[in-house]
Amino acid sequence: MTSTCHLTVGVLHGPARSGDGYFNGVASNHLASSMENSTQFTFVRKPTIPFRPPENPHIPMIMVGAGTGMAPFRGFLQERAALAEKGVPVGKSMLFYGCRNAEHDMLYADELRAFEASGITKLQTAFSREPGQPRTFVQHLIEQKRDEVWDLIEGGAVIYVCGNASTMAPGVRAALMDIYRAKANGSGSSADEWLAGLREADRYLEDIWGEMAAGL
Repeated sequence: MTSTCHLTVGVLHGPARSGDGYFNGVASNHLASSMENSTQFTFVRKPTIPFRPPENPHIPMIMVGAGTGMAPFRGFLQERAALAEKGVPVGKSMLFYGCRNAEHDMLYADELRAFEASGITKLQTAFSREPGQPRTFVQHLIEQKRDEVWDLIEGGAVIYVCGNASTMAPGVRAALMDIYRAKANGSGSSADEWLAGLREADRYLEDIWGEMAAGL
């Protein structure tokens, strides 16, 4: 029996923070320059948070990812698609996916559209550098789809956020709290408490990283 691991990696090459020259990401450039069928030595780190699909497949999901941050959600949806093929009812889900350009940067586009066509998820795409279109980010789409988002949250949905910690994640939190204030007539302090309550119940989970990933 063999098993396969799929990696979704953004190759980091950009101006150094010092302002002097360029910086190349060590791991990403190593993988990009490796020959086909080469051996890579890795280790598996146990997650510190339960960033995985709910054990109960009937529970709804709201997934928010930008760039390579959509990688875990591909696995989430593959799992639910496999369950659905076996006749297991799966909960509703929405995937908010942001990237720069639909033609060049939308990872696994055909697979994601197939998930939507089969009813596994509802796909919402935000493009920040689409020619002739306004810059759109995932938090904007969350606000636009506030009724559907709120219905899923009220139905017990688990919210997953994967992406940049300094740009995308704060924007998503703000959008969700705005929805709470609008739907529940809550104040700013009660919105903070509401989101904190979702965190404590493992219904708001973030897998986010630092500012080097910014640029979407």
